[in-house]
Amino acid sequence: MPSADVFSAIPLHLASPDDFAQVREFFASTGFSDTSLCQHLRIADMSELGLVRWEEIGFDTWTAALAWAVRVFVRGQSAEEGESRLVCGEDVFRSLGTLGLIRTAKSKPSHVLSPVWVYPAAGFVIVSDRRDDPEGGVFAPPEDVVFPAIYAGTLRFLEVLPQARGGDALDLCGGSGIGALQLSRTARNAETADLTERSCFFAEFNARLNSRAVRSWCGDLYAPVAGRQFDLITAHPPFVPATNTNLVYRDGGESGEAVTKRIIEGLPSHLRAGGTGVILCIARDTEEKAFEQRVAEWLGEAASEFDVVFGWEKILTVEEVVESMRKRGMAIDDQEARQLYQRLRGLGTRHFVYGATFIHRTTNGQPVGVPLRVRLTLDGTAADFERLIAWRRWARSVEFPRWLREAKPRLAPNLELTVRHLMQDGGLMPAEFVFSITGGFEARMRPDGWVVPLVARLDGQRSVEEVFNSALAADELPTGFPLAAFSDLVGKMIERDFLRVELPPVPPLATAVSQG
Repeated sequence: MPSADVFSAIPLHLASPDDFAQVREFFASTGFSDTSLCQHLRIADMSELGLVRWEEIGFDTWTAALAWAVRVFVRGQSAEEGESRLVCGEDVFRSLGTLGLIRTAKSKPSHVLSPVWVYPAAGFVIVSDRRDDPEGGVFAPPEDVVFPAIYAGTLRFLEVLPQARGGDALDLCGGSGIGALQLSRTARNAETADLTERSCFFAEFNARLNSRAVRSWCGDLYAPVAGRQFDLITAHPPFVPATNTNLVYRDGGESGEAVTKRIIEGLPSHLRAGGTGVILCIARDTEEKAFEQRVAEWLGEAASEFDVVFGWEKILTVEEVVESMRKRGMAIDDQEARQLYQRLRGLGTRHFVYGATFIHRTTNGQPVGVPLRVRLTLDGTAADFERLIAWRRWARSVEFPRWLREAKPRLAPNLELTVRHLMQDGGLMPAEFVFSITGGFEARMRPDGWVVPLVARLDGQRSVEEVFNSALAADELPTGFPLAAFSDLVGKMIERDFLRVELPPVPPLATAVSQG
């Protein structure tokens, strides 16, 4: 919990459970949800709120309560007090005021307004700082401003969060607390930590508003939970290279990676065996090493215990990152932009990568394979990473070679084969074969031509060894090509989801019954 001296700087109040219940029930009864609002506003998700043409929205078809809530809380407009009391009812109106969600407008005493931004997200009602001055004056966000939970990056973060499976979960750089709220749906204990007392307070407020058992800590990353371990540790850290300004929610040090690096360095001390760390961020590929390889280095002496899978969504040049910062209104002039570019190049930056990193800790200390990079699509979720990590874990077992020979994989339903033909000897001849798959991950493979008919025979009925022996008997294999090589090829195709197969039962990624 934050110290008392921060309360005066925050418009919210941690009032009674009855006040929170009154307001929670009001929002529920009015249909103040992301599903409802997206439908009414004709947007795909709440990150598109800025694209809404409000003048084209027919509010006359809405209920008076929902129209009022959107006007006051989502759009940040004022409303006449008498109208507000009538729409809300006296009890709800009083509770809204007691919690600090509405107050009298200083410039127009007959009206009320909300000093904070209130909106639905991921099935919750979230409160964060406004992006403007509620009285219409000049707006200058404080360094510890609480970042909104409906921007595209945060919503993407929620999409890749795995289920906690009854374990203990910690969300770092928690901001409004939305990550921990999401984790609380499946965790035994869900906790959130942030450097600023303001974010800590907002996270506590949001937990009570949504009636979720989330504990909010204030401190520098793991400091508030020193000596403790968790089954799931997640983070959507600040990752913008710092300039002359310093916004806590945004700036990530000299290269943008300072916070991300420290989170990963803390996993050996704070992540239990069998647990998983999940980080969504922008990071760097350097001239010497890819980001996932650098992640393994940051894990230190315990790196051999961690399986690292990085799913990248975007690759950005240094120029694109600097220009993006300028376009986002970060007050960088031409000289500062050149200096930032030179600094990032001087640090050996090849380019930036944006995506999700899953870091799974083994349960038996068995050394893991090299870090893996995959192409993550917008349809990708935690389940895709968990499938891949489970496969890699099983592939390290002593039983795996025999099991793979006897396995009966089948072609993935969305597998595509593209054949490129070239003119040869007066006719079109197949010259290149490309397997491609697009699901949670996107992958391509260019096999030799003789591989294609063999793979096509993997129909879920015949084992890998049976298909191999059949091809061997028909003299369809290159001279000296062994079963082990074919099994290895099939294994790689299963890993990248070209082929599907049922894995043997394995322990869950998070230990649901572990003790602190």
